[in-house]
Amino acid sequence: MNLVAHESQLNVDGNLATYGDTGDHGGDTVFVRRHFCGACGSPIVSDLVETEGIIAVKAGTLDDKSNIRPTVEAWCEAKQSWVDLPGIDVSLDRE
Repeated sequence: MNLVAHESQLNVDGNLATYGDTGDHGGDTVFVRRHFCGACGSPIVSDLVETEGIIAVKAGTLDDKSNIRPTVEAWCEAKQSWVDLPGIDVSLDRE
């Protein structure tokens, strides 16, 4: 689960390593930068190159998750039939 936010809202202790993901398109064009812990490899946050300042924080990495409620689900075209998330405001086939 990701929490979409502005990069100014995130404070990370420690250094993150970055992987430039070209997606299914291949080639040299990076579409997503994936930032992860350089020591253990845990994913922390991703940002789309074309949406400057908007990030997707891996919600499980947050110190306080008590106020998080999902409102959007994406990539529903690949969702398993047994997954049911009641109360979702927006469902998208893709991102």
